[in-house]
Amino acid sequence: MVSEVFLNNHKDLLSIMEELIEVGKKVVDRGLAVGSGGNLSFRAPGTETFFITGTGTQLDQLNPGSFAEVNLNGEVSGVVKPSSEFRVHLESYRARPEIDVCIHLHPQASVLTAALNLSIKYLTVDHVYYVRKVVRIPWIRSGTQEIADATGLAVKDSNVVILENHGCVVLAPSVQLAYTRVLNLEEASELTLRCHGLGVMPTEVPKAYWDHLEKNNL
Repeated sequence: MVSEVFLNNHKDLLSIMEELIEVGKKVVDRGLAVGSGGNLSFRAPGTETFFITGTGTQLDQLNPGSFAEVNLNGEVSGVVKPSSEFRVHLESYRARPEIDVCIHLHPQASVLTAALNLSIKYLTVDHVYYVRKVVRIPWIRSGTQEIADATGLAVKDSNVVILENHGCVVLAPSVQLAYTRVLNLEEASELTLRCHGLGVMPTEVPKAYWDHLEKNNL
């Protein structure tokens, strides 16, 4: 549990935490998570410590006391037990020192596209800009070091990972960017499923736009 005194002395951390608390409400409202089905974390800027929602916490009922403190050695401080998937977040932060936010959810459309072995279609420039490359990881039992290691390897080359028959992991340097990536991943997945149901092959964003982003380091 993160104490009120600690947060009062670290207003920057409180601000990030409040953003994540708001995102927790939004993802449940949008059906991207059900109850405690997922976990949210952020790294304290410039440190080797991250804060993650505790085990069993309802994502739409978070408060500052809902977060556990973990360092990059996997050591837990305080009385709140971290989510069973804390190792996924730990390995993600180890792999990507520049990333400060990790969101793990169970969005239905994204999970279903993987279950149907469909490649996500990029139908808008926002899908390309925010989602970019999606890496899929075959099913591994949740809560294990194996799934954490696989995720840590996958995020070296992508900000968006789909865990088959499980959920997604999305990384970003800020809370709002991570949330926007989640929204675009799910929207792209929903449109992919719609096209699949209609039996049509859509026209995707042309390669020229991908090249533009790469050329301009966007």
